[in-house]
Amino acid sequence: MKISDMISMCFGNLFRRKMRTILTVIGVVVGTCAIVVMISLGLGMNQQLEHTLAQMGSRLTTIDVMNYRYSGMSDGDNAVMDDDAVEKIQNLPGVEVATPIYSPNLQARIYAGKDDRYQMQMWDVTGMYAEAMPKMGYTLLEGDYPAGPQTDKKKPIYVVVGEYTGFSFEDTKKKFDNYRWPEMDENGELKQKPFVDIMNDELILRSDKQDEDDPDSKQFSREIKPIGRVKEDYDKGWVTSQGIIMDIEDVKWLEKEYNRVNKITTSSRDKRGYTNVTVKVETMEDVEPVQTAIQAMGFDTNSMEDVRKPMQEQARQQQIFLGGLGGISLLVAAIGITNTMIMSIYERTREIGVMKVLGCKVKNIRSVFLMEAGVIGFFGGCLGVAVSYGISYLMNVFNFSFSGSGGGMGGGMSYGMGYMMGGAMDAGGASVSVIPPWLVVAAIAFATLIGLISGVLPANRAMKISALEAIKHE
Repeated sequence: MKISDMISMCFGNLFRRKMRTILTVIGVVVGTCAIVVMISLGLGMNQQLEHTLAQMGSRLTTIDVMNYRYSGMSDGDNAVMDDDAVEKIQNLPGVEVATPIYSPNLQARIYAGKDDRYQMQMWDVTGMYAEAMPKMGYTLLEGDYPAGPQTDKKKPIYVVVGEYTGFSFEDTKKKFDNYRWPEMDENGELKQKPFVDIMNDELILRSDKQDEDDPDSKQFSREIKPIGRVKEDYDKGWVTSQGIIMDIEDVKWLEKEYNRVNKITTSSRDKRGYTNVTVKVETMEDVEPVQTAIQAMGFDTNSMEDVRKPMQEQARQQQIFLGGLGGISLLVAAIGITNTMIMSIYERTREIGVMKVLGCKVKNIRSVFLMEAGVIGFFGGCLGVAVSYGISYLMNVFNFSFSGSGGGMGGGMSYGMGYMMGGAMDAGGASVSVIPPWLVVAAIAFATLIGLISGVLPANRAMKISALEAIKHE
């Protein structure tokens, strides 16, 4: 029997019982549609996760090191986070830069204008290694970073200011409207400028007196010179908005001078070194090994890796669950194909006997039934994919999301993950349902394979039918 004859017989038999064939194909369509839509939701969830992670930016490669005992270490109490420890961290494989984050204990103001008319309280001052600043992910709006600490005490200290630090100045000559705020107009431009041109005006840092009523209470002063201004980025702290960043040695000098003029004795703060160190690694893959190495030194750490891994694991579990639901639907469709083919054998028993008597090879008879089952699976798969595209389109248009407050699948996700997924969707960067080309090919191939597998039992049964008994069959 030629292949063309088998194909002709295959389609002829399928069209002979149109309604039954259509119903069987619909079963495959439903099964294919279920598994494609379910997997597409899992892929959409993964895309939302990737979009959320992309929004995290440099946080994905940043490790915060805290100066207290890591719970997995027995000798962590002896760990000291000093410059030597920071240098060891810097030398770890995969580390791009490591720097202490130092906030001084001092009370001071910055003055500008004639007769110190404009004043700014030094609320947020951060000290770090000057060489680390360009690698910490700040976005420079203008100027540059300091090259290092100011060794000449007669010269100004070079600093970097936040995008809106200039708006922190108060006009002490006014009782009302003594502050200006960084408000934007409809074009995204500032409605008004700050009182102080922070990049060009002379700025004097002067310590506050410990006791205003004490005539012996002293002050110290030092000129500071902003040479760079960074873009506001709350991921990197308030300092990028209205704070000041300077070399850590300059911060230490200011704190030392403040303690000296106020006769403050330093506490045990220096014995355990810095409170925090920020580590920037080269890639996301470096986060876990570097974090483990730092913990082995006796320090506790925190990074987005602690959030990313559980999120990815939960996304994988959701994909398996969704794929399993679709697989059950396709299994039901496979049972339908098997049932259809068995019924076809009962109806065509006499025909099978005639074919055998005429000398048709048994394997050709088997091939005809397998081909019929495969065709049902193939066309059911194609139609199922087409319907899946329509459902996927509607879901994306109507913004169906797992992050809703109701039950259903959203209830199976953790609040944190659902919230972050919802945030990604709100940001408009990810789809709820994603059907990539490989899923289309895989779905059609899988549906065809299911059809072929479902036809194996009926085809083998057709092969075993006795020719004489088949001819006698009414």
